[in-house]
Amino acid sequence: MSVTEVFMLIFALILILLVTGRYHRSVAALIGALLTILFGVEYGIFHLPQILTELVELIDMNTILLAIGVMILAEAVARTGFFEFIGLKLAKLVGSSFRRISLVLIILTAFITAFVTTITAMVIMGALTISLARRFEADPSKTIIYEAVMTNVGGLMLMISSIPNLIVASFLDLEFIDFMEISLPLALLIILASTLYLYPALGDQPTAVREIEVDPWSVIEDKQMFYRAMLIFALAIALFILRDFIGAPLGLIAIGCAIAILALGSREPESIFSSIDWGTIFFLASFYVIVGGLEKSGVLELLARGVFSISTIWTAAFPAVNMWICAATSSIIDNIPVTMILIPVMKYVSQLAQIPISVLGWSMIFGANLGGSLTPIGAPSCIIAVGILRREGRSVSWSGWLKRCLPLVAIQLLLATAYTLLLLKS
Repeated sequence: MSVTEVFMLIFALILILLVTGRYHRSVAALIGALLTILFGVEYGIFHLPQILTELVELIDMNTILLAIGVMILAEAVARTGFFEFIGLKLAKLVGSSFRRISLVLIILTAFITAFVTTITAMVIMGALTISLARRFEADPSKTIIYEAVMTNVGGLMLMISSIPNLIVASFLDLEFIDFMEISLPLALLIILASTLYLYPALGDQPTAVREIEVDPWSVIEDKQMFYRAMLIFALAIALFILRDFIGAPLGLIAIGCAIAILALGSREPESIFSSIDWGTIFFLASFYVIVGGLEKSGVLELLARGVFSISTIWTAAFPAVNMWICAATSSIIDNIPVTMILIPVMKYVSQLAQIPISVLGWSMIFGANLGGSLTPIGAPSCIIAVGILRREGRSVSWSGWLKRCLPLVAIQLLLATAYTLLLLKS
């Protein structure tokens, strides 16, 4: 067998493991990385004397460090009770209608996800929603499902809001402020359109059962730690924005601020370390090795030529087509491998079809983030939302999910399509 055929089989095996869920995604990626290394050595892609150097060169350490730093920062801030505090404050402001409270919680979920992982945001907002729903004797199902959808919208806001953002931004060499200038307006537009759709979609909800008596400050156990964490997190965001003037890599800034928040804003560093999604970090590092093997073996170039044949049919609209392909794929497979595989493919397509790589990159970001909401298994936040409702004795079927989410996600994707085509013309 040729080297291309062997690596195509490895790629197919990895996809099967990811789709079937036979192993955790990080284990599936580690298996794929090991096979890539073994067959890479056998076929002369990698060379044993300097193989560690070759493998390290394949891994984008800036993205890895940035992901670790942001996860530590977000976890430390979440542990202060800041997000529950904001949620309770807003709930008290909007009055005694659970419908209005639900809408506020759903919108708040998008903004929280701009700063923490979708998993953290869903866990925090799900717990807060369940607590408030009990006070109103209301059904939290719609609220929690729509919160899961909005975590993926929030993932569009900033470079640090999702892993696909970090991967594509690193590839395109985007600065924090440059990313925000393009992605934030679309995210806000989608939030506005989603709000207009959601208010009637939430339907009738209990009203004025009882006043919300919980003091928002009751969720803040240590005010001194709370203020320290807020200060360091705000400093991190400021340094990300000023990175152009500082000249330091974003990964180094993130790790530096993470160390500061562990030293000054947390008393439980080991607990924070244990809560970090290390599976995603191992998954990222392993998949960089897999993608490197696929590129060196010629598989990605072969795939790119197949995609190029499609792009010649719809050249003008191909970035939008690419976004929908990415969204559909991300609804079944984790959006991280989808993004990592498509980046080098789009690099080839950009050269062959003369389409700006930046526009193709943005189409991947939009599709990878928004597509996860299409199914109950499309994103970790969706899986968590279903789990939260199951524990409350409220099951969510695939048909029930699609009935509630498909119209909303379709609106979001259509807005992203128009925005992508606008970027192509600008």
